[in-house]
Amino acid sequence: MKVHHAMKHLFIPHAGNEYRPHFFRELSIGIILIGSIFLLGFSFGSSFFIHKTVLGANLASNVLVDLTNNQRLAFNETPLILNTKLQHAAFLKGEDMSKLGYFAHESPTGVTPWYWFKEAGYTFLYAGENLAINFSESNDVENAWMASPKHKENILNTNFREIGIATVDGVYQNNATTFIVQMFGTPAVEVAEAAVKEAIPVSTTTVAIQNKAEEKKLPEPAPTPTANVLAVASSTSAGDVKGEATSTPTLVSSIKSNIISLLKTPSTFIVKNISNVKEVKGDKEIVLEKYSTWYGRLLFGGSWYVQMIYQFMIVLMALALIVMIFIEVKKQHPKHIMYGVLMLAVLIVFVYINKSLIY
Repeated sequence: MKVHHAMKHLFIPHAGNEYRPHFFRELSIGIILIGSIFLLGFSFGSSFFIHKTVLGANLASNVLVDLTNNQRLAFNETPLILNTKLQHAAFLKGEDMSKLGYFAHESPTGVTPWYWFKEAGYTFLYAGENLAINFSESNDVENAWMASPKHKENILNTNFREIGIATVDGVYQNNATTFIVQMFGTPAVEVAEAAVKEAIPVSTTTVAIQNKAEEKKLPEPAPTPTANVLAVASSTSAGDVKGEATSTPTLVSSIKSNIISLLKTPSTFIVKNISNVKEVKGDKEIVLEKYSTWYGRLLFGGSWYVQMIYQFMIVLMALALIVMIFIEVKKQHPKHIMYGVLMLAVLIVFVYINKSLIY
C-alpha cells in the first residue's frame, strides 16, 4: 500500500498532491536533468577510455574473448585460451588496416593474414581470422559474426585452441571507425610435441581458414576453392570466405586422424589460472577463465546502456505526461506540463547526441 500511495503521489494528479504530480515538480525535474547529464558524461567518458587508451583497448579485447567463449560453451565446445602473441598479431593487422585505410584479409600491398602471425612469432598448425568494422558495442559484433555461417564456423571451430582479439581506431572511406580483428590459432609446437609422444610421422601440410564480417551487412560471395585444404569453407550466403593451404616443414602429419583426435581429448578441459566459472557440457567438464570484469563489460558497453536508460526515461516521461493531462483535464497546471514537455525534448536530444556522436 505504501508503494501504491507513493506512486499515486508521484504520477497521478489528485487532491492529495494538489493535482501536481511530484514527478513533474522542480525537484524531480532537476534530479532527472542532472542524472541525464551525468549519464551523457559517463557515455562519453567510457567511449573515450575504450577507444583512446591502451588499457581501454585491452579491456575491449578481453570482453570480446569472453563473448566468444560464451558462444563456444553454448554449442558444447571447449573455450579458447587468450594468447598474447595472437593478440599482438591481431593488433598489427588492425594497425595496418588503419594505416592504409583498407578493410580486407589481404592488404593493398598483397600482405595476407598469415604474415601477421609470423610477425608476432606465432607458428601455427591451424589459424583463422574474423574482421569487423563500424561496430561500437561488443554484443553487436559477436551477434553479427554468429549470424554469418562462415564467421560462426571460425568461432566454433574445434581445431582452434587459442584466440587473440584487438580493436584499433582509424579511418575507413573517410569515416572514423574501429577495426576489430579476431584471430584464432593452434600452436604448431604444442601439437607437434604431443604428436611426437604418440609417434606420429612428420608431414608438411597445415591448414588455415579465414573469414571476415564487413560492417553490419555481412555480404558473402561463394568461397574460392583451394587444393589440399582439410577444412575448406563451403559456399554460403553471408561473409567473404576464403580457404588457404600453407606449408611448414616441421609440422606433424596424419592430421585427419591423429592430430584432430589430440585436439579433441581429453574429455576434461581445464584452463590454467582459473578464475571463477565451471560448467559441465555432456561428458566434458569445462572450467572457464573470465578475462573481463563486470566493470570492464559495463565500460565497454557504456554508451549502449546509457541509450537504453534514455529510451526508458523517454517512454516513462511520455506516459506520465499523458496521465497528468488526461486524468484531470479541468485541473491542469500548465507550468508542470511545460516541465514535462521540455524534459522530454531534452531526453530526445541526449539520445541523438549519444547515438550520433558517442555510441
